[in-house]
Amino acid sequence: MNIDGIEIKGVTSDSRQVKKGYIFVAITGEKEDGNNFIHEAVQKGAVMIYTENDVHIKDCIVKKVPDCRKELGNLCNQFYGYPSDKLLVIGVTGTNGKTTTTNLIYHILKESGKKAGLIGTLFIKIGTKQYASKLTTPCTEDIYYYLNQMVEEGVTVAVLEVSSHGLKNNRVHGIDFDIAIHTNINWDHLNFHKNINDYVNSKKKLFDSLSEGKVALINHDDQYGIKMLEGKKEILAITYGLSSKSTVTASSIDFGFTTSFTYCLQRGITTLEGVEIEAFEYPVTSNLIGNHNIYNALLAISTCLLLNIPIDKIVQSIKNYPAVQRRMQIIYRDKFTVIDDYCHNPSSYEAVFNAIQNLQYNNLHIVNGIRGNRGVHINKKNAEVLKQWYDILNIKKLVITDSTDFIDPMNSALEEEKNICFEVFNSSAIPFQYERNLRDAIEEGIRDLRQGDILLLLGAQSMDKGKQLFFEIIKAPEDAPTHNQMLFYSEEMDYSQKKFH
Repeated sequence: MNIDGIEIKGVTSDSRQVKKGYIFVAITGEKEDGNNFIHEAVQKGAVMIYTENDVHIKDCIVKKVPDCRKELGNLCNQFYGYPSDKLLVIGVTGTNGKTTTTNLIYHILKESGKKAGLIGTLFIKIGTKQYASKLTTPCTEDIYYYLNQMVEEGVTVAVLEVSSHGLKNNRVHGIDFDIAIHTNINWDHLNFHKNINDYVNSKKKLFDSLSEGKVALINHDDQYGIKMLEGKKEILAITYGLSSKSTVTASSIDFGFTTSFTYCLQRGITTLEGVEIEAFEYPVTSNLIGNHNIYNALLAISTCLLLNIPIDKIVQSIKNYPAVQRRMQIIYRDKFTVIDDYCHNPSSYEAVFNAIQNLQYNNLHIVNGIRGNRGVHINKKNAEVLKQWYDILNIKKLVITDSTDFIDPMNSALEEEKNICFEVFNSSAIPFQYERNLRDAIEEGIRDLRQGDILLLLGAQSMDKGKQLFFEIIKAPEDAPTHNQMLFYSEEMDYSQKKFH
């Protein structure tokens, strides 16, 4: 890339990554101001600085721009040769369901023989390569790097999880999305967005970026769904949901440890290649548990139909698909069942409990991780949902933990976050047990399990090690989720120091 006669070797907003010949974009972040690192970047060899401030530096070109975050996207796009123009790009945004939906779409694409790439919460997948993921939506430089890698590896379809943080901070600015998907919008991340309008408007930016002729898939049952389409008359909108008015819906739904339903395309649609698909119905069986996963499956099926994948291949791929990591994932099923879920907001707890309500079991045991560093309000709401479902679900034991033995500082629970959970449960005389350490909490959760019981491991980052610890405690490999021997631990463990409330 050549700008003003200067050959550019790289683009970054991180002064630590600057090398000779780089452009440094000085972004004012939540914690640090990139303008404070301009001189460091120049000393490391930056040949050009982009800033929103009036800055004068000898022997270095400085360009003042109105929005450095957008400019970073423009520069990365140009540097990598506009990679999204060479890919079919699918973006999925929403409060819940992004990870399951993107992974399910990716799975179907791969099963159908398409070369696909994935950027999301759990990992980044490009061909045979897999990279660790630090953020749901990586920083701008990383996104464009991965998109370019996809192009070089011959990938044809890229599937992206697009978070509200990523949208508000313009991390996906400049990406040419072909399909934008809205899962749902519920109360979350308001420590970052401050109010629901800012949160909704951040999600809407994905749909605002769609150019003429692109496709939006909108949850008709979500109160904010139609808002995603405001001001966008030139795109194709397809609604989905359990409402009879949706373009795509489901009927004959049957829940259990597997889910079956009939996929109903109620009105004809046109694929991205211009092929007309008439209305039809088709039976579907899935290993994904719960009503919320009906929505995720409807999205995945509809998206893949738009890519000309035959319905029989789509449905067969769904049937073969195991649950996504920590998304209503049955990690153990023998004489008792253990389900692991990344519950992180009230609506995700509601979704899990609604799903559990449709399962056959004797007693329910829960180990729940406090959501650290996200504020008192979200933890109060989460605890209130647990309280409301306590008697309905016949919860025999509730163990609360802040996972101090494993949690990283960024996600550690504050004292007030922990206390608000205790207050909610104590106010309604909900019995619970508190364990500081996750290992102790898992041991307690296992202690009284009997035949036909279910153990739920619930929580966000504080519960990420839950599955691993469970298998360590029962002394079984993680890849062998069913066993013939029932394991009890009450005689092996010392419970004299346990804390009950």
